[in-house]
Amino acid sequence: MKHIERKMREEGIHEPLWDKGLGIRVSMYGKVIRRQKPAKATVVNDEAILRHARPIDLILARAMHYSFVIMMTLAVYGYFAYDLGNRAY
Repeated sequence: MKHIERKMREEGIHEPLWDKGLGIRVSMYGKVIRRQKPAKATVVNDEAILRHARPIDLILARAMHYSFVIMMTLAVYGYFAYDLGNRAY
């Protein structure tokens, strides 16, 4: 992400102002890189992201996506398998 944003700044494109410190743009960058084509309506500059993305960025974006899916699957399994919803503390 640092590489992509540095290259975008060299072109005069700055990171979104709405994402100061939240890090939401990381998942948006990953989604754009995984999709490999610009969306019709988006809040980040898809063309610039795709132009500056390296092959390793695609691997990292896929790893981020798969780890999120696995984490959510384990959380849902843990919720139902161990009845975490009805546990009293």
